[in-house]
Amino acid sequence: MNTAMPSGEIFDPKEVLPASLRDIITITEVDRADFFITDLFTRKFGHPPPDFPRHLVALYRAPDKGMHLIGYSHMMPFGDVYLSGGSCSDGEAIARMQPHERDALRAAGGIWFWILKYAFRKYADCCDAFFGHCGDKRALEVALAAGFIQTAHEHIIVNWHKPLQDNFKRALTAKVVALGKF
Repeated sequence: MNTAMPSGEIFDPKEVLPASLRDIITITEVDRADFFITDLFTRKFGHPPPDFPRHLVALYRAPDKGMHLIGYSHMMPFGDVYLSGGSCSDGEAIARMQPHERDALRAAGGIWFWILKYAFRKYADCCDAFFGHCGDKRALEVALAAGFIQTAHEHIIVNWHKPLQDNFKRALTAKVVALGKF
């Protein structure tokens, strides 16, 4: 029995990022979140990051060629859907960017916007929908701009990236709502 998780689409992250960010930012999946994001995640959420797959990191390449983590999001497979959570950005690292680079990132929608765009493309064939739990007003604005929509359930957002029958959508939503906050 093969229990391996599908790897998702393999593509150059430059295909997702706007031209203004392609030379300074990359987004990729990593196997060990703790190696990259433990300090940031703990600072934001008060506990270590999840130790199970689908960790996406956004890295900034500084003029001196140093790499700096500027964003993270976790996409947790949950049956036929993916749950988006644990998303955060590192304001201190973003502040180290050159002013014109920060301006370009801000004008392009911010780093979480692009991590979501990357995830939606990479994992589109791995699930029937992406769900998120979003209670922050600014984060909700970014999520909606990236392709999520609000559901009838408070704080639950969804990206229906493929055609599904309405009764299937309701069943998937009910399954996610039954989880509670994730």
